[in-house]
Parts: sequence; C-alpha cells; structure tokens
Amino acid sequence: MNKMKKKVLVDAIKDELETFRSHDVDEQILGRIKNADLKSEMITDKLNINDLHILQIIGTATNIRISDIANHVPLTQGAVSKIINKLSDDSLILKKHRPTNKKDTYVELTDNGLKINDIHNHYHQKMDQQLIEFTDEFSKDDLKVIDEFLKKINLIRNID
Repeated sequence: MNKMKKKVLVDAIKDELETFRSHDVDEQILGRIKNADLKSEMITDKLNINDLHILQIIGTATNIRISDIANHVPLTQGAVSKIINKLSDDSLILKKHRPTNKKDTYVELTDNGLKINDIHNHYHQKMDQQLIEFTDEFSKDDLKVIDEFLKKINLIRNID
C-alpha cells in the first residue's frame, strides 16, 4: 500500500478516535498527571480534558492571546475564558499584557503547566506510535472501513 495514502487514512482514524475519546474524561492522562511531582496535588484533582487541551494549545504557541485560543478548540469564547481563569487561579498559566497593548491578554505556561503539558503530550506521542504500529496489520481497505465505522459511532454519540 502507498505509505502516503495509508498515513492519510491513519490520521483520519486518529482524528475520529480523538473525537470519540473527547466525550469521556481520559483517566489515564489525568492519572499520570496526578502521580506527577507537582507543587500542589489539589490542582490535578480539578483538571479535565478541556483544561489539558487549552494547556496544550498554549504550550505550542508563542505570544498567544486568549481570544486566539477559542479558534483551536470546539468551545465558545466564554468557556475558554472560564478555563483560562481557572488555570490562572491554579498557577498553571500566567496572564500578561503588553506595555503597548493593554486590551489583549496573552498567556503562557508556568513550570507546573509545562510539566502537565509534557505528560499530556508524551501520552499522545506514545498512543500515536502504538496506533501506527497497530494499523500496520491492516490494509488500506480495512482502514477505510474502520474510519467510516468510527465516523458513524461519533454521529450516534452526538445525537441530542
């Protein structure tokens, strides 16, 4: 099978799995974070997957504004603002203003925010590698069927 076409299919399946998993709190990631050497265990008891995704966005960006974060997640600007305030209160992020622009608020990770984000990213890297190894057993046609199946599962889960 053409490696590029297979990679596209594997990426599509990964996206569907992420959508599927995002409906449930990922206990493995949160469990690893709770076991981490952080300054406050109380912080980790309050985290959820949306918090981790916001930390991940902040961790991969430079000079990111709060208003920009909502463009990267399936959350409203209001929900993002609430999460940002919570993460700031828990000392996982710092909110800053530029001397020349007091209107926009920029955010960056603190040391604890970096640790949590590193654990989260490491988990995803490990899962991505395992998925690649796992999908080597399947043909392109098999992967297409799996992708379509997961899309239908996600449609069922999204019914109001």
